[in-house]
Amino acid sequence: MLPSFPSITFPNHWTLVTGLYPEAHGIVGNEFYDPNLQETFIHKKPIISTQPKWWSGEPIWKTASSQNKLSGVVMWPGSGIPTMKPDYFLDYDRNYSAKMKMDTVLDWLDLPIEERPQMISVYIPQIDQKGHGGGPDGPQMNMVLKNMDDAIGHLLTGLEARNLNSHVHVVIVSDHGMAATHKSRVIYYDDILSEQSLSYLMEREAWPLLNLRPKYDAPLHAVEQIYNELYNYTQQHEAHYRVFLRQDVPNQYHYSNNDRIAPIVVIPDVGYSFQLHKEFNNTIDGDYRPRGIHGYDNQAIEMRAIFMARGPRVERKFGRGAVVKAFQNTEVYEFVAGLLNLNTSPNNCTLCNDFEPL
Repeated sequence: MLPSFPSITFPNHWTLVTGLYPEAHGIVGNEFYDPNLQETFIHKKPIISTQPKWWSGEPIWKTASSQNKLSGVVMWPGSGIPTMKPDYFLDYDRNYSAKMKMDTVLDWLDLPIEERPQMISVYIPQIDQKGHGGGPDGPQMNMVLKNMDDAIGHLLTGLEARNLNSHVHVVIVSDHGMAATHKSRVIYYDDILSEQSLSYLMEREAWPLLNLRPKYDAPLHAVEQIYNELYNYTQQHEAHYRVFLRQDVPNQYHYSNNDRIAPIVVIPDVGYSFQLHKEFNNTIDGDYRPRGIHGYDNQAIEMRAIFMARGPRVERKFGRGAVVKAFQNTEVYEFVAGLLNLNTSPNNCTLCNDFEPL
């Protein structure tokens, strides 16, 4: 499955449950500035990130609840927004293991039928955390993958013990992939931009992209000057990045039609990182951290996500063991809604459940 661009956590988690591209639902990065609100979204600060003003679109749990199907969510990004909470809600707690989360799901399924949620979503961050810490081929990755596999096995065994395995649909997705970093692949953008241009800039946005926005008191020519310096560098060096004015970002990325996207969008090659010299010195500092990064071109192999589904409707439509051609994660909302017999809210699906066999 192809993640949406940029291939980072909060934009893609919200795309998975709304079927909207980030430019449409408004979560265009894990950190970004809204020039209309004159405020910055920071995903790791719930006091900011749970404010409804940031979020557009209707998540699948609200679609279900509005059509008389109870919903439950375990720690999915965006599920804590007061105006969009599901019927059953477990807030983010990093002390919960994947198996404990599956036990929560099974406990909900043990409720009397009139109280039982019909749609449940679960977020498990451990693979992403280990990927950042040790890289995609880090020494602990296989252990974490096994733990996740065991947790899914625990869920499936629990469904079978309750005679639900032939009734419940299970859909497993990831939000993105992961690529290894190295200190030899650091791009120092203070070697590319002039001191004057650097002085015009607000904080960078949508890491690991280098999304750049001039300060309010910067001169009118600041965007053009900064863009030209970045672009001219690509014409004279092996730059390992591409730079676009927001309005010129290629259509395939669906990443231009929102003011929360900075006026200048710089996309590094897979595995490359933008830094200032004061942030990291590759001659005296140790290994570059994080050792794994995502957020690159969403069509890069390293950024690919996973999609697996099982259940009676899946098998009737596609056959057991079917493999389909790669598709955008904007299709997942419509797919899950179809399993639940729900009427969908407007979304960006194009296949809309008509997946092509490989």
